[in-house]
Amino acid sequence: MKRIMIIILVACSFAACKKSGITPGLFGKWELRRTYGGFAYSDSTYKAGNGHIFQFSSDSSYKQFLNNTLTAQGKFHIVKLVYGGSTSAGIVFDDSGNPEPFILGGITFTIGTAAADGIASDYQKISN
Repeated sequence: MKRIMIIILVACSFAACKKSGITPGLFGKWELRRTYGGFAYSDSTYKAGNGHIFQFSSDSSYKQFLNNTLTAQGKFHIVKLVYGGSTSAGIVFDDSGNPEPFILGGITFTIGTAAADGIASDYQKISN
């Protein structure tokens, strides 16, 4: 059931994309609320006001803050990822060529994946 919900959310994300491929619901500030996964599996939660923020703008720019300190900024773009016949959305930072899978669902944004010992991070929208 969870897999079906993820596919539906991704399909909705693609349907809402502008011609440029950017998902409008992504724009705004997002604060970290949880990280989970990894080889030894860990699960950590974060309180509001922790200062771990992603900010996405309509000009395809982003800023990343850790403890309210700017640690990264640049351009991003959205790509389609295909794994074994399944399609999902990916985000590429600074033309790195390494897309990170993501799921956008209203006021939540998950980047990364806990599959294959990866780390997933859940963010909550804090402003537009």
